[in-house]
Amino acid sequence: MDGETRKKGERYYRSGKVIWVVKAGERLYGKVLGTYPYYPSLNLKTGESICTCPLGGDCKHVASILVAYEKGTYFEGDNLSELNPEASAWSFLVHAPELALDVSIKELLFSLRSDESGSETARLFMRALKLVEKSGRAEYLHVLEEVLDEFSALFPDYLLTERLRKSFQSVNSALQRAR
Repeated sequence: MDGETRKKGERYYRSGKVIWVVKAGERLYGKVLGTYPYYPSLNLKTGESICTCPLGGDCKHVASILVAYEKGTYFEGDNLSELNPEASAWSFLVHAPELALDVSIKELLFSLRSDESGSETARLFMRALKLVEKSGRAEYLHVLEEVLDEFSALFPDYLLTERLRKSFQSVNSALQRAR
């Protein structure tokens, strides 16, 4: 990969666009938020890469997961990781609810800008809300409330919107009582 691509990958890494990286054997797998969520992979031994972006590999998304790996920001996977690297990442994240919450918030905010149906945003909202509840991190409630307000403006006629609001209010009330 050329120097300019490497610099772009470093910027992506520094700006928090790398959501997770899993190393399985000699291969890295990752999720990177660009124009869309992209899923790059890189063979550390051969340098061969592939990415779901239009370039197909040797891109800033691949460079960004390599930077994450070099910085030690990755999970060690197993042979099954190549089948579903995201599941491998989440098998680690579920044991670190605060880190899982940070990842979920990044994905949620990204999805809010790009999800035309609201389905993925709703799924990520529910996951983030559950993680706030489990971790007791009430400081994230204001972020979720802002997301919910924007979701409500985008999808005012969805019955789901009211259900999300009720779930939010329930968690908010429970955390307020716990204080």
